[in-house]
Amino acid sequence: MKAALILATQQFAEHPAYTDDDVEEFFFIESAPRWRKLPYHQHKIVLLTSAMRHTAARLEAEGKTVRRIALDDDLTFKAGLESLLKTHRVTELQWMSDPNRPVDERIAAICAAHDVDTDVLSDGLFLTPEEEVDGWFADHPTPLMEDFYHWQRRRTGILMDGGKPAGRRWNFDADNRKALPKKGVEIPPVPQLEPDDITRAVIAEVDRLFPDHPGKAEEFWLPVTPEDARDWLDVFVAERLHDFGRYEDAMKADEPFLFHAIISPMLNTGLLTVEEVVAAATRTDAPLASVEGFVRQVIGWREYMRGMYRAHPKLEHVNALHLEKRVQKYWYSGERMPSDLPIPVRTVLERVHRWGYAHHIERLMVLGNWFLLQGYAPRQVNAWFLALFVDAYDWVMVPNVMGMSQFADGGFVATKPYVSGGAYLQKMGSWWPSAQDAKDSVFTDAYWEFLERHEDVLAGNHRLGLALAQMRKRRDAKG
Repeated sequence: MKAALILATQQFAEHPAYTDDDVEEFFFIESAPRWRKLPYHQHKIVLLTSAMRHTAARLEAEGKTVRRIALDDDLTFKAGLESLLKTHRVTELQWMSDPNRPVDERIAAICAAHDVDTDVLSDGLFLTPEEEVDGWFADHPTPLMEDFYHWQRRRTGILMDGGKPAGRRWNFDADNRKALPKKGVEIPPVPQLEPDDITRAVIAEVDRLFPDHPGKAEEFWLPVTPEDARDWLDVFVAERLHDFGRYEDAMKADEPFLFHAIISPMLNTGLLTVEEVVAAATRTDAPLASVEGFVRQVIGWREYMRGMYRAHPKLEHVNALHLEKRVQKYWYSGERMPSDLPIPVRTVLERVHRWGYAHHIERLMVLGNWFLLQGYAPRQVNAWFLALFVDAYDWVMVPNVMGMSQFADGGFVATKPYVSGGAYLQKMGSWWPSAQDAKDSVFTDAYWEFLERHEDVLAGNHRLGLALAQMRKRRDAKG
């Protein structure tokens, strides 16, 4: 008997297994022990569990046979799969390749141990076929994101005018990345979704089974079906894409979402596909600068990070600055935060606990910046992001956190450490009462101390020449 295993992060409306006439049964595994490996945010557990149950219900409504390992079964993924294979006398198992190492190898090993043949489908979470992205990275030993992005645009024809980029520019950064004005800009709210019976049941289970995990399951807020995810995307395109570009790096203490799409939780679980996201964004009359900025994140940054993860497994273990500080309990619990924790860090951390989410500049320039300035061990930081964020998985977080955010690779993914003092944060978010308060903040002190502490390592980085010169001038002035 041939069965198909539908992995949690592959809840596609049109999974190729659904149209395979040889597949007789569909397997879903909800592994409670998997969620105990780290204190995962309750919203992440609700998202994946509810999405799987909605997919299973849809398949059953279509007359298909579904077999499920439930959270209450309390089985590891391995034990759950072995139970399904033996109980239902499977002779061949089909699944879609998973982007995270080493999921495919583990499933294949379980199948081999039970004399089950395997049928592995190509990963559908990305626009770029595996062999093409692997080929590009093999040909580029020093892979730059901008080069990869240009290749993507030419390869796909997205935002191209013949052989030229639309608008005759590859990116519109000069038109984007503005701070939010104090008045005159209305920020549309994100959609408010009412959980159905399936999601309400999952919320109750998660609250019961994982009471000490971050977040409150009852405040879950995200789509869990392809239909609701598409509606969510449509609202973004209609109401927020127009101003996304210019304010994509802006921050505001009382606005967690601003003009961001918040589609990564659905894109990274298959509820949305890259193709439909790009199609929705490019068929609008939104300014080209906003459309390009958004598309660059989807087909450029996201796929580049996946390629980096595939091509450079060493990124999981790097620690170029030899940082060793451990992430304290308050980062996970949200309780008993230090009184001297900077205002931006405290604010963003509080809303990560509330939503399981923060937009990209807050992740990089508030949380990641502070982790790096304070000398936290990069793998500890990576584990925290994996646990707390609803859209976080190894394939995206390893290169993003270990490389771009924490500079643990010494400058391979990003050509400089993404650190700053209070001045940049104040410019983009007005976190302190005044520019002088930002200048006098512990954030600024930590910035200069970081540069001085790692001067020997950073001295050869041409992008830090001015900052290091200013640091030395300050140090000499102090005597």
